[in-house]
Amino acid sequence: MKVTSVVLALGLGYVLGGAPSASAEDVPITLGDALALAEKANPELQAAAARVDAQIARTESVRRMLWPRLGLSMAWSRTDLAAGVFANKLNSGQFTQADFDVARLNDPGSINHLGTGLSLEVPIDAFGKVRRMADGQAAYTDAAAAGTRDATQEIRLRVVEAYRGAELAGRALDVTERALAVARAREAEIEARVETGSALQAELLRARSRRRQREADLAERRGQQGMARAGLARLLGAPAGSSYVPTEAPPAVTPLEGAEAAWVERAARQRPILVSARRRADAATSLAKGERSASWPDLGVFGQLYDNRLSASDGSQAWAVGIGLKWSPFDASRGKREAAALAEQRATEHDAHAAADQVRLEVAMAHRRAVSARERYAAAAGGAEDGREAFRVVQERRKAGVATLTDELETETAALGAALEEIGAAAEVAIADAALRRAAGEN
Repeated sequence: MKVTSVVLALGLGYVLGGAPSASAEDVPITLGDALALAEKANPELQAAAARVDAQIARTESVRRMLWPRLGLSMAWSRTDLAAGVFANKLNSGQFTQADFDVARLNDPGSINHLGTGLSLEVPIDAFGKVRRMADGQAAYTDAAAAGTRDATQEIRLRVVEAYRGAELAGRALDVTERALAVARAREAEIEARVETGSALQAELLRARSRRRQREADLAERRGQQGMARAGLARLLGAPAGSSYVPTEAPPAVTPLEGAEAAWVERAARQRPILVSARRRADAATSLAKGERSASWPDLGVFGQLYDNRLSASDGSQAWAVGIGLKWSPFDASRGKREAAALAEQRATEHDAHAAADQVRLEVAMAHRRAVSARERYAAAAGGAEDGREAFRVVQERRKAGVATLTDELETETAALGAALEEIGAAAEVAIADAALRRAAGEN
């Protein structure tokens, strides 16, 4: 009887410091290490970083449109086409007086010809078309980078939620295991008393029913823990079969710092999604200006070298330099392209406004969640200790014949619920604080 009492007291006396033991396959991990691993290995963040790299390269490719362009062309042919023979001989410097013979002009023999051309073109951005395109692409690069930072903050929040969920599931599993031990000890105690005639069979059936209920609770808790750990491993980009065991309990609950308006101001100043929205609007503005300047001509200077040969040892070289102009004064699609660019510009401005509204809403909701989480914790704090004491008193009263088994079972249920509520409330405060920092662009 004394051992049974100790087991019952220990089972219901579980408080926030406990944690489930890890199996050999589990990897203990702190929250800081989990966040660092997610930033390094999470596939969503890796994909976002790769897209930023792609946009950086795209922006640089537009800037390099103003670099000189070197071209090389080579063509070999054999022909007896009269015009071709005449031109190839003339270009190769192999034309002779005999080639003016009418019969040879009309019916020349076939010849080989190797033509080589080397060209250098230097575009001139006289009307700023390339510069505006580059500015637009650079703004898209900044938007993509800001979007990646925002995605990183979102993943960090999800890691915190998953970490706290897995840690909470482990604690709940430990509490339930202890409650099951209590139920088994009680069942054994009452069964022994039934055998001696000091307890009714009905009491044993009730104790056995409670033990089965706790076994079902334990199976559910194990499933919840497995799902929580699987979710955490997924966010960390872990290979299949990996399992991580949280080792950090929620931090001590402290008063919430800052009013809602202060958090909104911080979010407006530093939230990456707002930077992304503004830079997308800048990009759309630059591209709209570029479409308006599309009607202007393209200018460039060029230089060319030619080498024409009928044989490897005989040939002639020539050169040319000049200024090129390409202009399409009429393009039926130009007006619609400009209209589309202006519509896109308006859309991105509305997107920026909507993003600001959304951020304010997220901060307001997160702040209120953090406040209510603290209120919930204040109500739940100490519940585990009170439940333990109440259970101890009722247990002693039952043994003294003053309280019934029903009183003990009801007190045990209340004590178990209080312990789980206190654990969950502490975890909820930690998650709510992480959500508030994420809404303000700080985590």
